Amino acid sequence: MKRTALRSHGWLLALGALTACAGQTSQTPETAATSTVEAAAPDFDPAPPPTDSVRVLFIGNSYTYVNELPKQIVRLAASADAARPMFVNQVTPGGATLERNWNDGRARRLIRLGGWTHVVLQEQSARPIDDPETFLEYARLFDREIDRVGAETVLYLTWAREHRPASQDTLTAAYRAVAAELGATVAPVGVAWTEALAEDPDLELHHEDRSHPGPLGSYLAASVFYATLYGATPEGLAAVPLTTLDVPDSEHAPSVYAPRPGRDGEAITGPTASLLQRVAWAVVGREATPEPTPPRSR
Repeated sequence: MKRTALRSHGWLLALGALTACAGQTSQTPETAATSTVEAAAPDFDPAPPPTDSVRVLFIGNSYTYVNELPKQIVRLAASADAARPMFVNQVTPGGATLERNWNDGRARRLIRLGGWTHVVLQEQSARPIDDPETFLEYARLFDREIDRVGAETVLYLTWAREHRPASQDTLTAAYRAVAAELGATVAPVGVAWTEALAEDPDLELHHEDRSHPGPLGSYLAASVFYATLYGATPEGLAAVPLTTLDVPDSEHAPSVYAPRPGRDGEAITGPTASLLQRVAWAVVGREATPEPTPPRSR
């Protein structure tokens, strides 16, 4: 497993400055700061985050930023009183493929700052199905950059669209194939969605657009990421409050994402929370334990 050695000075300052100059503003949700790392004043040379922290950079699109997934994972870690606190940042423009995020350059510059323990790669939802070769090409390029700074590559295995459930097998196979080539970790969110729906078909994991995650879907994703990044069960953790975001008809129009009035702060409770936590832990445990290779016939 790859791990990074933090640079001793200026990491937070450089991170904040780079995020600002990369064109990320506080006006649109896909570029809003969800990081727990604050930019320092220009005349202050800060200490880096503690070396025993989990420091995660998310690279993806609206499947990551809708419902503030990175922040939800941070909240889960805080509710667990995890020994290693989590710090996050993200590059998640709406509709972006890994190819677009690579060519844009912002994600590469943030990776090269170093200081990350993990970098999460989330491909555009249809590309692993329609163009797995390009998915592999850009995942490979990002993995090389991630390896240079000593961080671990985590692949965010997403879910099938609600009206195309059979595509989950193709998505899962594509992510696992890339992970096998790169030696990367898989956060099997889509697999967990399938299993949760098999247990309770009435769960509403998708947003009403049938593509993006609804509140329950993002909470299940956060539980999977917590289990993946910490190697610990999310079972019994506080069901953190959710932020529900409206999404546009096209995921290529990110500027219209906004909180729904009166829906902020809802929490998942009771049997639903228990089911999602249990499924997340079970799926992550199986993903970390490869199936035995069948014996060769003689």
